[in-house]
This record gives sequence, structure tokens and C-alpha cells, in this order.
Amino acid sequence: MNQKVLVGILFVVLSQLAFALMDSSIKWLGSELSTATIVFFRNLVTLLWVAPAFWLTGEVKNSFKRLPLHAIRSLSGQIGMILIFTSLAVLPLSDATVLRSLTPLFVPLLAAIWLKEKLTWVLIPSFILAMIGSWMLASADKPQFSLLSFIPIIAGIFVALAMVAIKRVSKVAGSSEIVFYFSFTGCISAMIFAAFTEFNLPTDLRIWGIIVLMGFFGSLGQVWVTKANQMTDASLLAPFYYLNAVFGAILSHFFWHERLGIWGWMGAVLIISGGLLLVFKRK
Repeated sequence: MNQKVLVGILFVVLSQLAFALMDSSIKWLGSELSTATIVFFRNLVTLLWVAPAFWLTGEVKNSFKRLPLHAIRSLSGQIGMILIFTSLAVLPLSDATVLRSLTPLFVPLLAAIWLKEKLTWVLIPSFILAMIGSWMLASADKPQFSLLSFIPIIAGIFVALAMVAIKRVSKVAGSSEIVFYFSFTGCISAMIFAAFTEFNLPTDLRIWGIIVLMGFFGSLGQVWVTKANQMTDASLLAPFYYLNAVFGAILSHFFWHERLGIWGWMGAVLIISGGLLLVFKRK
């Protein structure tokens, strides 16, 4: 495996750690702010630093011809984000987590259809290990399926589409441009969402600090996952998106004292093993 691919894998691993830290910040904010408020500030903090960076690239005018690609990437990502937050509100955490873990399964399929990437047989055992590991991490019980259970599944499809779109648009656009349009559409979609739900401003300085952390980790995650897709195939990166569940479970274990137990740790090992299998096979 060449060095460029390994660096791409490193970036996607770092991105999932950043997103797990972002999710932890959101967990702190969930009891204080509405979903629309969280989505708005998660995108606004990123927009404040990425807009000047994008302007300095001198690509603002040229980016207009790439708006259709940015629209697919940004809108699919924002819809997926809102649906994920909604699923966490209407479903038990274990159910929403397990069903959302189907996301990486859709990435190679969409990449094969849209980007004509080849599917390799080693993806099958990698995904099987990762799926079993996700079930162990989430809960020993299977989710109680209902109509509401389609929410995280549909969210997974949109998030997978966003991942594949990142790969497509990263061929013609830089990281700051991609992150700018994602954050910009995120602020707009959050305001539209707030018009039908609720929007409440923080009154505590501590909450503002957590908002900044949320935006910071979200920004790092967006930049790193974009760089990862610029370096290698989306289908190769797909199993490593399961690491978000591993990092999230570890953070919950140490910060919220939600013990993983032997089955949880075994699940984490299986998820990591699925990714390593793919790496060593490609090597």
C-alpha cells in the first residue's frame, strides 16, 4: 500500500476521533439547547474561520460552476445530520446507534455506482466484523424495529451519499471550499428547521464554551475527512467510519461512566480488526 493511501487512512481515523469528540460536546448541549440551535452553531463556528480561508484561495468565483456538486454534498450531509439528531430524540440510543451503523455499507455501493470504483471481496469480511462489533458496542439486545427505525437508516443513506460526494467534489475543489459550502448550507437549513421547531440562545458562559469546542472538533473532522477522500478511494475508507462508534463508546466509558463491559470491548476490537484487515489486504 503506498504512502498516500496510508496518509488518507490516517486522516479518516483522525476525522472519526474529531467527530466523536464533537458528538460528546453535542451530548452535553442536548439538555440545554434545541436540535436546530445545535445544528446552527455547529455550522456557524466552522463558517467563521473557513470563510476567510476560502476567500484567500481566490477560488470563490470559480466555485460557482461547481455549485451542483456542492449542493449534493452539502444538502445530503445536512439532511443526514438532522435525521440523526431526530433519531436520537425519538429512539433509544442503542437502536439509533445500531441502525445508523449501516452507513458505511452504503458508501462502497454508491461509490461503485457514481464514481465507478471497484468493489473487492475483502470488503465483505471487513464489514461483517465491523457490523458485529457495532451490535456488541450498542447493546446486547436487538433494536425493536418500527416505522421510526427507518429514520436512522435513511440518515445513513444521506450521510453515505455525502461521503461519496466529498470524494467526487474533492477532485475539483479544495478543502476550504468544500467545508465552506457545507457550513453555509448548514446555517440556512438550521434556520429553516428552527422555524418549524424551536431556537433558543445559550445564557450560560459554560454552554458557549462547549459550543466553541463542538464547532472546533466538527471543523477538524470535516477538513480531515475531505483530505482523506482526496487521497484514496471512498470504498477503501468506508470501514474506518465505524471507528466513530469505537471512539464514542470509549469517551462514554471514561467521561460518563457508561461501562462497556467485556462484550463492548470485544465489539471495539472487532471493528478495528475489520479496518486492519482491509489495510493489510491492500498492502
